[in-house]
Amino acid sequence: MKPRAKPIAPDAFPVPGRKRILLVDDHPFMRAGLRQLIDRQPDMVVCGEAGDPVEAFRQIAGPLPDLVLTDLTMPGRSGLEFIKDLRAAHADVTVLVISMHDESVYAERVLRAGARGYIMKEAGGENLLAAIRQVLRGEVYVSSR
Repeated sequence: MKPRAKPIAPDAFPVPGRKRILLVDDHPFMRAGLRQLIDRQPDMVVCGEAGDPVEAFRQIAGPLPDLVLTDLTMPGRSGLEFIKDLRAAHADVTVLVISMHDESVYAERVLRAGARGYIMKEAGGENLLAAIRQVLRGEVYVSSR
């Protein structure tokens, strides 16, 4: 019997009218929740997930995502270094950081590293979706505080 080919993930390639988002967070539950929130939107879709920067670079080897939504604290490499490496390798990829760390301490560092925005995990789903859309429009996002 001939082995069956592994099917291509439907979210691996561009979807007309939907922005592709790569999730990078070391917590599977967090990624699952983000995927559920984002995939329900008519204008965006999760194109992949990674638990650390190494896996994120493997994911980006295929079609480039429109946005990388990443945490700061991950195993193996700091989020700030990951952002710098990502921007050096793929200048066209937009990065938005979602983190539990205090925005007043990290937002400026994240922006200097090359991200387009910073949102705290406590901000909630609607604020996150607004931040994603704002960053995808080419604008910078940080909370009003």
